[in-house]
Amino acid sequence: MGAATVAPNARASAPPWLFALAAAPYGSFNGLIAVALPYVLRRYGISVEHIAKVGAIVQAPTIWYFLWAPVVDVRFRRRTWVILLSLGGALSCAFAMGGNASPSVRRLTLLLVLASIFSQPISSAIGGLIATVVPNSMRGRTGGWSQAGIVAAGVIAGGVTVWLTGHASPTATSIVAALFIAVPAFSVLAIDEPPPPRVKLKPHLSNMLRDVVASLRRRDVQLGLVFFLSPISAGALTNLFSAVAADFRASTTTVLWVVAIAGVLTPAGALLGGVVSDRFDRWRVYPVAGIASAIAAVGTLAGPLAPRTYVLGAAVYALATGFGYAAFMALALDLTGRNTAATGTRFTLFMAASNTPIVYMLRLDGWGHAHFGVRGMLAVDAIANAAFGLAFLANRSPKWTFRRRVTDVQ
Repeated sequence: MGAATVAPNARASAPPWLFALAAAPYGSFNGLIAVALPYVLRRYGISVEHIAKVGAIVQAPTIWYFLWAPVVDVRFRRRTWVILLSLGGALSCAFAMGGNASPSVRRLTLLLVLASIFSQPISSAIGGLIATVVPNSMRGRTGGWSQAGIVAAGVIAGGVTVWLTGHASPTATSIVAALFIAVPAFSVLAIDEPPPPRVKLKPHLSNMLRDVVASLRRRDVQLGLVFFLSPISAGALTNLFSAVAADFRASTTTVLWVVAIAGVLTPAGALLGGVVSDRFDRWRVYPVAGIASAIAAVGTLAGPLAPRTYVLGAAVYALATGFGYAAFMALALDLTGRNTAATGTRFTLFMAASNTPIVYMLRLDGWGHAHFGVRGMLAVDAIANAAFGLAFLANRSPKWTFRRRVTDVQ
């Protein structure tokens, strides 16, 4: 498949690091779900298996949001959609976390599902924005920065919220959590995005549909969806580490240390993965990331159930997960190609596919804990990552690789 010569709009000059701030609202919401929610629910005596179920329900819109994410390709600039969606997610989280000290799990879940409905398309808007203003030769690094911003914001928002649950009122906690989502969104205004063409809605929607259908017919896109639907680099354990702290006899202080360490190592892994993805075959970097996650889980599984194992295992898993996030972003942006009528929607297909394993791996990891304890949870995650990572690396058929120059592609 030949490379196109069309470059993104020349007026764009946003540095890669700016996308870390622009993507932070999406990360802040994810951090609240992955770090704060399990910790708070466990404090109320809810089992790890039930916490995993709640997490899976809240994460479910990550699979289906491709149904409403095309809105980011309609009417407004994608940076405008980032702000609007972030405000909607922030308000939903504020209502979910505010109120009584003993929240209704059902009410909390429903409101967080609503927040998830707002928050998921933010990633589509960011992906479309990168495809619009960043050349493909820099998308690995830019994707790495955006993933670093997502993870760092999530860790900070989650860690601060965990601390506030024991030191502040629910109302104050909910306000701070909402600000973590809303405030960074306005940094997107510093990105010089060209205005969308003025076209009537019906013809524009028809063009979007043709664009998406043409993309789905491509062989490399079909293979990419297979990759993204696999368990590779789902990072599901990051949603459960705070819930299994008691299994390792880890204190609240230790949990906060783990959150802080992950806040450094996951973005570091993302930045490393972005650089590697710009220099090596992105079709190979992605499964390698899955194998790295499996190694981290096996190492934790083999150690004693002690706080030091908890800290070291979570740290290595965080580094591998960040690397995997950036590897996904680089490959997904490569497949998205240049700016078209449905760029954000095309990127959404890849994001929705990659979010699917987060949901089912949460359930599988929770099942492993329910039947075999924390070692069973770690084993399930390791086996899933290793099996698919090795399978993708072992198959060297031309059907499974699409080596190309790192240029702008259709």
